[in-house]
Amino acid sequence: MRQFRDKRVPAVDEPGAGAERWEEFGVDPSDVPGWKALGFGPFEALMAHGDGFTPTFAVDYRRQLSKTAASWTCAGLGTPEGLRWHRAGFAAKEATRWRSLGVDVEAARALRAGYHRVGPTSEGTSTRRIRVRRSSYG
Repeated sequence: MRQFRDKRVPAVDEPGAGAERWEEFGVDPSDVPGWKALGFGPFEALMAHGDGFTPTFAVDYRRQLSKTAASWTCAGLGTPEGLRWHRAGFAAKEATRWRSLGVDVEAARALRAGYHRVGPTSEGTSTRRIRVRRSSYG
């Protein structure tokens, strides 16, 4: 019989990360007590809020929201930049791949549709083509 380890990821709101961390993520100060009561850190709270959740509604989806935020945190994107990638419709793994290629969020959105050029296209500088398979990121 297989035994599985508990893969809980601590909240992004680490000890020592006070009000300045909530302000960095732009969480409305009046909502902070509600999110904290649910055990959400600033990254989780803003990600949930961006997905249309309020503290009152998020209580029923705590597990799923934490799992989503944990995937971003484990990928090293538990930051405002990670939120931009999430809001653009990317998964954490996909965002990490794009970032490793040196592509920002806006360019990745444009490139996602198929063949597009990346890099300068004038003055004889080299460009590379990236092929993105839509079905693998659906």
